[in-house]
Amino acid sequence: MYFVISTFGCKVNQYESSGLSELMRQNGFKPADSAERASVHIINSCTVTENGDRKVKQLIKRVKKKNPNAVVVLCGCFPKAFPEKAALTGADVIVPGTPSDSVSVQSERTRAFLKIEDGCERECAYCIIPKARGAVKSRPIRDIAAEAETLAANGHKEIVLTGVNLCAYGGGDGRSLSEAVGAVCGVGGIERVRLSSLEPDLISESDIARLAEFPKLCPHFHLSLQSGSDAVLRRMKRRYDADYYEKTAKSLREAFPECALTTDIIAGFPGETEAEFAETLAFAEEMRFVKIHAFAYSRREGTAAADMPRQISNAVKRERVAKLLALSDRLRGDFFKEQTGKERAVLIEKSAKTGETGSGGCFCRSYGRAPDYTPVKIAGEFRRNEIVTVKITGFEGEYCLGETIC
Repeated sequence: MYFVISTFGCKVNQYESSGLSELMRQNGFKPADSAERASVHIINSCTVTENGDRKVKQLIKRVKKKNPNAVVVLCGCFPKAFPEKAALTGADVIVPGTPSDSVSVQSERTRAFLKIEDGCERECAYCIIPKARGAVKSRPIRDIAAEAETLAANGHKEIVLTGVNLCAYGGGDGRSLSEAVGAVCGVGGIERVRLSSLEPDLISESDIARLAEFPKLCPHFHLSLQSGSDAVLRRMKRRYDADYYEKTAKSLREAFPECALTTDIIAGFPGETEAEFAETLAFAEEMRFVKIHAFAYSRREGTAAADMPRQISNAVKRERVAKLLALSDRLRGDFFKEQTGKERAVLIEKSAKTGETGSGGCFCRSYGRAPDYTPVKIAGEFRRNEIVTVKITGFEGEYCLGETIC
């Protein structure tokens, strides 16, 4: 019996799909080399946007057409948030949520994801996730450490701690995010620990100070913004303003010198004026983000924002997203220029042959990430998961260029 898993959405979903894959193997199934050969096709869904639901439905139709004998299993956030709609997709088996919370190896990844938290109770005006994921649930420290030890034993050197609302880890029960970070940093063989998305109002100066005590923690932080306009943030029901966000960013930069900040921004939230969008552009430039993940606001049934007046046209949203991405590219170029001449330890993700040398051999390039998540391209072939020290000599497109230091 063969299976295949199609995953939509965030790092948490990707982690859970790895767990599903492991569960299937333990029960005698083998990974299929193509979707057409699968006896079981599992679709781990995302329901953040209605477009995500649409993609899931389209995939189910394609699977049914190309492999009609396969059992199609629909799981994840879509059937949890909208069970009635999920029942109409044509899936053979529907499982609300994803029944997987432990992973021993993620062979397809250099950086292994480790989920330490699930659920969110924030109820931002645009977000359906609290309905899909429910209340905050935090994994015990001993379970986190045990899974990190297993991942290390299976060859992973870098672990990304992830959750639906990572900063909510502990939920007031005495545990803290820094405690979870410390547990993973203490595992032999793990050389880097990275955090996924952070909420600016849920990480205090004292939290940041504690995190800075761990040398293995990578100086890259994805600090969610969503808007640089205080008026828009209030309509979004975010729990901070631009000044508070700036203070949190400053604290991170003081505790982690030269750290890289990335963020999410939603363009075209209901009622967003040109002046408010201009505030967001100006604030994003002031923050010097290394990368902006820009999204057009997507009307999501079941959220407060779906019924708000003054919805923005798709044309205006596309225009604003384009401006955010152009700013992101410019800021990224500025950041890459600043890296020239610096030494970086690069975790190799892959190597590829790029052509032949004059002597008939092959010319290879290796690709990896520095601790601050800077993508680096290096001449030569190196093993995946190897850490190589390089000097940054410039940049080209989406990569900094590095030369190995003997």
